[in-house]
Amino acid sequence: MNVVWLLILGFILVGYFVLEGFVLGAGVLLGRYGTREDNDVSVAAFAPFVLANEVWLVAVAGVLMGAFPVVEGEIISGLYPFVVAGLIGWVVRDAGLWFRLRDSSPAWRRLWARAITAGSGLLIVAWGFALGNLLLGMPTFPLSAGALFDPYAVIWGVTLPALIVVHGAVFLTRRLPERLSVEVRRLGVRAVGIALVLVGAATAIGVVAGYASRGWAGVLGMFPLFGAVAAMWLIRQRPFDGSTGLFVLSAAAVCAPVLAVGLGTAPELVSHAAGGRTLTVLALYGIAALVFVVAVQVWAWRKFDRRVKEGSVSFF
Repeated sequence: MNVVWLLILGFILVGYFVLEGFVLGAGVLLGRYGTREDNDVSVAAFAPFVLANEVWLVAVAGVLMGAFPVVEGEIISGLYPFVVAGLIGWVVRDAGLWFRLRDSSPAWRRLWARAITAGSGLLIVAWGFALGNLLLGMPTFPLSAGALFDPYAVIWGVTLPALIVVHGAVFLTRRLPERLSVEVRRLGVRAVGIALVLVGAATAIGVVAGYASRGWAGVLGMFPLFGAVAAMWLIRQRPFDGSTGLFVLSAAAVCAPVLAVGLGTAPELVSHAAGGRTLTVLALYGIAALVFVVAVQVWAWRKFDRRVKEGSVSFF
């Protein structure tokens, strides 16, 4: 059951980064194209997916607490500054979504639109630093500023946001009206160039850092990052048209660091899993809940995977 729950945790994490990733990327891009009046259409493009996508992060926390309680404690204590920063970003982003349309004042709406952008940016930067640290090994307490802000963690603090912005841009070109989609394409092409440079640098540094700290397990954990470089290169070569193929490539690039962390930390996760009886009981409820979450996601995509119209608004 240890391996089964490791695979379940990996599946949920990948689901979170693929699905919530494009919402966060779209949030960072909000206000950087079109006019202020177009913000309503932009939010309407990703708003239907927000609540369903957030469930995946709740599921990640639940699996860690139930199936890997020791590891969950190590991660929260060892990466405490980034956990707190991520939670603040999450709250600020959601506050922006909930409050933006609660007043018709332009200043009010501008304030909360900026909150969406700032909160989304803070959350993905926190994830970047967290994954960068996890690629170097499980964190230890007490905290060391030098270790938490290792150059490799720092480069992932900017690399993951770049990947997520590309993912968000690809998604928006699928959902926005053509007039706005053209502007997002230009931003997306620029973001791909930046992401390509950053992922290449992170991969090169990661091979050295992984080998130095964790031997062949660390080196093996870097191979998915080469896949991210390949995905970025392919996106760069093809027209930025928001096609399903490009969406799959951008999703693969966002998931690459998660897979790298999984490969590098798998032995420690398996050895620190909860007892067999606990995992069996959790499976009775956890797998059923996971099936329900996946079903809701499938329904949401079947319902909303089309372009929004000019003047479209949403509850958010």
